[in-house]
This record gives sequence, structure tokens and C-alpha cells, in this order.
Amino acid sequence: MRILISLLAVVILVTSFPSRPQAHPHVFVDVTGSFVLNDSGQLEAVRIHWLYDAFTTLMAMQNLGLDPDRDGKLDESDLRRVIEGETDWAPDYEGDTYLLIDGEKVRLSRPQKAWAEAPGDQIGVGFTLSLSKPIDMNGRTATLELYDPIYYYAYTVTDKSAVEGPVGTCRFEIIHFDPDEEIAKLQDQLRALSREEIPENPNVGGLFAEKLELTCP
Repeated sequence: MRILISLLAVVILVTSFPSRPQAHPHVFVDVTGSFVLNDSGQLEAVRIHWLYDAFTTLMAMQNLGLDPDRDGKLDESDLRRVIEGETDWAPDYEGDTYLLIDGEKVRLSRPQKAWAEAPGDQIGVGFTLSLSKPIDMNGRTATLELYDPIYYYAYTVTDKSAVEGPVGTCRFEIIHFDPDEEIAKLQDQLRALSREEIPENPNVGGLFAEKLELTCP
């Protein structure tokens, strides 16, 4: 399980934070995603980087005992703990990262080549998710959807998202979540939920997905 979601679940049970709204979502993450192409232009992996909001980072540092010398910096031991916690996923957890090829879901590996950082007052974690075999992208569209099904986490794709490898004539696009009136009303309803409440729709977060799209002629 991701260490920060388990951490916050414990914190929420024992204290309250009047400076934060009691609503969904609770954790805010800037996510950078990349399609990874091999030398033949085949899609072989996606790369993900999560950068947590400052409040979540502060709670993690305090409650996990990170930065014991209080110099404001995480040492290698601290970063290893973050990596281990953020990449030791439950079997049914997909990392809030969903790859579709022409609308069909493609299974991704567990996190590989993980690393962590602590720029400023935030914790960041990066890793690679590989396909079981490379996919020829000629005439295909790959869509990477980034969202938490229960909308506990809210993701925002950064403009650092990209394609790694030979792009050729393929077109890459970042598609930010843009709510219509109906979805905006649903967001208001979710904001009214307490931290302990879970949305009735177990996949409601999919309505707020941020997306990356790679289309190859």
C-alpha cells in the first residue's frame, strides 16, 4: 500500500486539521507521465513521477520520523523508506495509472527503477511501469489515464509530461480534466463528504481523470 495513504488514514483518525477542508479529495499530487518508446518506436513502458503537496509531505515527515536531525533535508535512509512505502503496492492496486490502447486496457508491471526526492517542502517519487511486451504504435492511440477511483487523491498532470524515444509522426497531447456543469455539481457533492466517508460510486475518480494521449498515424 502506498505509504502516504496509509499514513493519512491513521492521522485522520486521531486528529483534525481545521486549516484543511473536510472533503474529497484530501491529497493533491502533481503527476508527470511519459510514454517510453524503444528504438523501433514501439511503446514499451510508461514513466510516472508523483510530487505530493506540502501539507501531505509535512504529515509524512512528522509521522514517519523522517528528517530526524531536523535540517529540512531527507537523507538516503529517509528516501529509501519513502521509495519502499510508495512502491510496495497491494496486488489489486494499479497505482492510479491506467493505460489503454485503442480503448482496450493494457496491464502494466509493478513499479521498477524507483527513486525519490525531496525538493523544497515536497516529497517526490518516480518509477517505471513496463508493458509485458512492446506494442507497435502504427495506426494506434495510447491513452494514459491518471486518477484515484475513490477520489481521495487528486492528480494534476504537469507540462513536463512527454514522450521518451523516437516520436516520428506521432502526436502527443495532454488532456486536462475540464468539468461540465453536471460534473461540477458532483464535485460539490463530494466536497461535502467527511474524510471518513467514501463516495457511493467506487470508480467516481475516473470522471476527473487527467490524461495523456499518443496518436500515431
